[in-house]
Amino acid sequence: MRKILLLLIGILVTGNLLFAGGLVTNTNQSTAWARMLARDASVDIDAVFYNPAGLVKLKDGFHISISSQTIWKTQTIISSFPGLNDPSYQGDIFAPVFPSIYMAWKKGKLAVSFAFNPIGGGGSAAFERGLPSMEIPIAGAAAQFAPLGVTGYSADIYFEGSSVYWGLQLGVSYAITDNISVFAGGRYVMAKNTYQGYLRNIQFQTAGGDVRADAFMNGVAQQLSDGAIQLNATAAMMEPYLEAYGGLTFDQVIAATAGDPATQGLVIAARDGLTGLGVPNAGDMSLSGGHMAYLGYAEGYATQSAQMSAGAFLMQDQEADVVQTGSGITPILGLNLSFLEDKFNIGVKYEFKTKMDLTNATEKDFITGLNPDGTPITMFPDGATTNADIPAMLSIGVRWQFVDKVTLQAGYHTYFDKDAGWATTEAGVEKIDNNFSEYAFGLEWAIAPKFRLSGGYLLAVSGVNEHYQSDLSYSLTTNTFAYGFAWDINDAFTLQAGGYFTSYTDQTYDKTYGGITYPESYDNFLYTFSVGVDIALGGNKE
Repeated sequence: MRKILLLLIGILVTGNLLFAGGLVTNTNQSTAWARMLARDASVDIDAVFYNPAGLVKLKDGFHISISSQTIWKTQTIISSFPGLNDPSYQGDIFAPVFPSIYMAWKKGKLAVSFAFNPIGGGGSAAFERGLPSMEIPIAGAAAQFAPLGVTGYSADIYFEGSSVYWGLQLGVSYAITDNISVFAGGRYVMAKNTYQGYLRNIQFQTAGGDVRADAFMNGVAQQLSDGAIQLNATAAMMEPYLEAYGGLTFDQVIAATAGDPATQGLVIAARDGLTGLGVPNAGDMSLSGGHMAYLGYAEGYATQSAQMSAGAFLMQDQEADVVQTGSGITPILGLNLSFLEDKFNIGVKYEFKTKMDLTNATEKDFITGLNPDGTPITMFPDGATTNADIPAMLSIGVRWQFVDKVTLQAGYHTYFDKDAGWATTEAGVEKIDNNFSEYAFGLEWAIAPKFRLSGGYLLAVSGVNEHYQSDLSYSLTTNTFAYGFAWDINDAFTLQAGGYFTSYTDQTYDKTYGGITYPESYDNFLYTFSVGVDIALGGNKE
């Protein structure tokens, strides 16, 4: 019964609230990205994030970009564990505001830049029915008590969480030559996760009506305890006869005590009691052996009673109210190469691993089990820490304006997940087979002097294995398509808008609980709309 509540922490920490990017990192960080999906060789103001070494291509002056996305994401989990009331679970994630703010000051060969954006997380998730891992133990318990008249169960389960990793980035870009520029900077990450949920009113359905599960199990625990007392009592009644008859079988003792009806009756009752407990040919067992068997059964009943009481304790109403916080620093390096009078551009960026732990501040907590001394084992112990490293990432992009009105961009990203602190289980089993990779392509067409249409495609290939995938946290390969426009209102203001939707490749894995193997499938759908404005106080880029 200890597994009545499984760890929910992975729901948010390892990616289910993330929208575009690796297992932890968000890369959907501008409206220009939302309409093209490939910005790794950008020489516009969003290069602050995507290609900071390319900022030297801006015109001298002060540049600002302010954008936000509204994001809808639906997670669907279907579990085929037998006995569940409903195999389908849906989580709705909504981020009404997902902002990105960029600023850059450019003078000659030098550019200084600043960014503020949600580098991870950025939304809230609500699971109105909880998750399979919360309900399966209840369904399993109901099936376990079927011989005692339990025909089903009901429960009120809810879980809600939010997560955001705010990033503050600062750096300097410098043009070594007209064709080569570099960047050095860093990002300070501030992480905050919140968890709220409950598990209430768990009931078993019986012919006599619904009964609270904890009351039912406490009743069974009491019966087991009473049984242990009776078994010990029977063993105690046998002890006076062990010296004289201990080496004889029950049937031999019964024959030898034909003239002593009281003793014979006690021995017959003890023999039949063992038969009732399932001991075959109890009459052929020695009286000493029978005495030991009673003591053994009594100990087993007492142990089961304690386990049942512990399970009943976990079936009580529970709530969680937890806040996790942490911070870390990400060093960032960049390189930009320009050719053909800046019509062909290559951008490279490397973000080092962000080492980070999250610390619990717990007001209320789920109880997942009991220690041998009876003290509760909780899910989010107050003050405990959890590793939440942000993996290092490498991006390489190409921007090619092959005709005056058409620009093609392509990008490749890889995230070094295998080096993160959470990449293996507590038992040392690797959860990552291959690092997460992305391949992006975007096209922009200037259909008028001040108006550009764009579109894009991004393939994200996940490299996790079955040890990573669960209803608490899973990663799927995706295909994303984008569309949008940019309108140069005047020399100072550019309005951008766009949207993208992501199709996920659903996956099914075999899971095991209580000796039962069953399939469980995962799927998602995501849609986003974004709008933003770029301001060039020094004029347009060269």
